[in-house]
Amino acid sequence: MRDSLFPHTPTGRPRRPVIKRQMREKRTAQALIVFGLVLAAVEIYVIWGSF
Repeated sequence: MRDSLFPHTPTGRPRRPVIKRQMREKRTAQALIVFGLVLAAVEIYVIWGSF
């Protein structure tokens, strides 16, 4: 549907929100990596604490 309404891509300034979204996704990925590492450390601590 969208292709039929706009057969050509509009020319103009590049869209800035794409850069902001990429930065937000990068921060989210880094936060998930840190969370995973902390969770793994807690699991190791709990396992070693049970011995």
